[in-house]
Amino acid sequence: MAAIMWLGLSTLCAAVLSLAGVYLYLNPQIPSAESYRHVQLETPLRIYTADAQLIAEFGERRLIPLSLDQVPELFKRALLDTEDKRFYQHNGIDFISLSNDTFGLLKSVLFEGSLGPGASTITMQLARNVSFTLERKFLRKFKEMLLALKIEQELTKDEILELYINVVPFGKRAYGLQAASLTYYGKSIEELDLAQLAMLAGIPQAPSAGNPINGPERALRRRNAVLSRMLDQGSITVRQYQATIELPITARIHARELDVPAPFPAEWVRSQLLGRFPDLYSGGYEVVTTLRGNLQATARRALRKGLMNYDRRHGYRGPEARLGELSVEQYLQRLGNTAVYADLIPGVITAVSETEAQVLLADGQNIVMDLASVAWARSYLGVDERGPVPKSVSDVVQPGNLIRMQLMPSITTPEGQLVTQWRLAQLPEIQGALVSLNPLTGAVLALEGGFDFGMNQYNHALQAARQPGSGFKPFVYSAALHHGITPASIFMDAPLVWDDPLLESQYRPENDNNRFNGPTRLREAFYKSINLISMRVLLKVGAGNVMDYVSRFGFDTATFPRNTQLAIGGGTMAITPIDMAAVYSVFANGGWQVQPHILDKVLNLNGETLFQARYPQICDPCNVEEPSQDPLEEPKNLEDLLADNNDIDTEDTRDPEKDEDTPPIIPAVRVIDENNAYIMHTMLRDVVLKGTGRRARSLKRQDLAGKTGTTNDAADTWFNGYNPDVVTTVWVGFPNHQPLGSSHYGSNTPLPIWIDYMAVALAGRAERFPDQPDGVVAMKIDPVSGKLASPRQDNAIFEYFLNEHLPKSDIAHLPPDETTGEEIRPEDIF
Repeated sequence: MAAIMWLGLSTLCAAVLSLAGVYLYLNPQIPSAESYRHVQLETPLRIYTADAQLIAEFGERRLIPLSLDQVPELFKRALLDTEDKRFYQHNGIDFISLSNDTFGLLKSVLFEGSLGPGASTITMQLARNVSFTLERKFLRKFKEMLLALKIEQELTKDEILELYINVVPFGKRAYGLQAASLTYYGKSIEELDLAQLAMLAGIPQAPSAGNPINGPERALRRRNAVLSRMLDQGSITVRQYQATIELPITARIHARELDVPAPFPAEWVRSQLLGRFPDLYSGGYEVVTTLRGNLQATARRALRKGLMNYDRRHGYRGPEARLGELSVEQYLQRLGNTAVYADLIPGVITAVSETEAQVLLADGQNIVMDLASVAWARSYLGVDERGPVPKSVSDVVQPGNLIRMQLMPSITTPEGQLVTQWRLAQLPEIQGALVSLNPLTGAVLALEGGFDFGMNQYNHALQAARQPGSGFKPFVYSAALHHGITPASIFMDAPLVWDDPLLESQYRPENDNNRFNGPTRLREAFYKSINLISMRVLLKVGAGNVMDYVSRFGFDTATFPRNTQLAIGGGTMAITPIDMAAVYSVFANGGWQVQPHILDKVLNLNGETLFQARYPQICDPCNVEEPSQDPLEEPKNLEDLLADNNDIDTEDTRDPEKDEDTPPIIPAVRVIDENNAYIMHTMLRDVVLKGTGRRARSLKRQDLAGKTGTTNDAADTWFNGYNPDVVTTVWVGFPNHQPLGSSHYGSNTPLPIWIDYMAVALAGRAERFPDQPDGVVAMKIDPVSGKLASPRQDNAIFEYFLNEHLPKSDIAHLPPDETTGEEIRPEDIF
């Protein structure tokens, strides 16, 4: 008997010593339980508009934290009944479950060299998910147990359960309950029913293989097992169980719902932050941009509408693919692998007649496409040529064609029935960009860089440097005003000829309409966009003087031509849409250079501001000790300014005696005087009132100004326009620089897009007009000669002049004779 007692005591001592040895060996290898009170949840980068609308999310893990009181009671019961029914009774290790699973554990250890998942409490699973790998090793199980004991001493049961619910993986990149709910059901957790909650409660056992997408049969069995456990524990009634057990799986993958999808500006923001934060995609950072949600959504709609309108006007290029005769299953498989772009849905023609075609969509839906749906689809023959109007549906499509369909607004029949309309569509080859700025701050209000980011990630708004065409003329004319030319100056609109020994023939530039107007006032030549007069202005001022002057706007003139192409925005000139919007802001704000920017501030997971981006502001006078730059000094070009935008200033330079929430002002630089800016504004306003931009009068506002731009071969079309509150540039062209067609100009291709956008951007804004500066004088002139009008002249008009360049006092006489039409060489002009 004594021997047995000594043997038992020895065994107990050995066990205690063994456990102590295991503790001493493992304890240094596990993290402190205190760290679980401050677990950093791996949360993706989220980017918002200035009005708090989500535009993008970047990161492998999709996690949306919940507090325990936000978790439905049914889910808590489902989880505890299935995973750890004695959770609130044990101290981290459920010794009852552990003893029940001893045989299975020993079998796993002795014969498989690993440890199965049995006997793991929620606290142990928490330890595994936060601190250890998911590999099932015997030693790791002991670490889990030891850490679970320590966690239970540090955290309350509710804190442990809340943390577990927020970090456990549910598959498909979803971590935590709320993310799983949105991923599989597209709804917040409080909107789910019992079947859906039970399905989610069963996933953590096998998040990859056992989720309802990867393993639907396994997931269904697991869900039903969860329901059985809930019934056994009295968490649900027999009636609830019977009503739920037969329900089918309703889960499918739901992408995170964005308030305003904006991949082009979001990628710009991401690229600015990349490399500055090692945990950019998991640190839970929130970025606030300068974008306005409704304007960004409007920009996207307006640009897509304009590009599709152009595309339809030029005819149908045929199906995306000819699949031939296949089974319905094969068609559906092909459709499932074909992406949806810009809401243009892929479909396959399964049957066709003269009057209609049957179209199979990816969701298995069959729709009918009638002759009216394909009426626009004349065959594309060339940029200026189309085939005949289709007389039957079979003239356009054939069975096996992979096509695109566009859902149109529903119509109501005379009987009151709502009818869904579909139209044949195609993915445009044309591209475009829209950039909208606040001219007083340079803040980007909206930016769209192409037809669809999924099709082409190239951001034309930031990267597509193209010829500006006539959109560059305002800067040449501003230089002319600076050098003494007035809006009343007369220039000859007549042929120009250059003899160049390097050319086989003489160079004879032309106007767009191949007409000549004879003597023309500068203002009239500007709003009519007469090319030959722009060239004469350049020759009068001098290309060198113009180059020196326009550089103050921020242009990088290194590649600008030093010939007459400079006058019409041609040759080697290349400017991006965002640069054009920035330089037009100078006219809109009265002569100041602003820096286009999209980044406002970055917050951490706790909502604390990590830094607030700072940019030049218009302030006259500025409450700073020293100006940032001499107003007469040549400012940085836009390329340098945009590079500076990547250098976020995190140093706190605020004055402690002032409001700590107000960062110091960086004053903007005045690049042209307010008098020049005012006269140019009146000339740009005339472009809208009676010139090439008069289509914009449809907005019924008097405070709009802007300039069309079309290159010689119509490869680039622009409209750059503004009012004092919003500057917007729209560009439309082909990526390969091919012409848009002989009938396309800045006035009819990008301008309608600009109008659609500005109708929303200016809605509710009162008209604003700049005050006439003291240095500008309005005087009556003769509209033909440009000279001061006689006191009794009936047809006199008002014109603006710089105070230092007033017209001579001679009074206008009879109008000059009409031009003879003879060719005038450069040395004879002006």
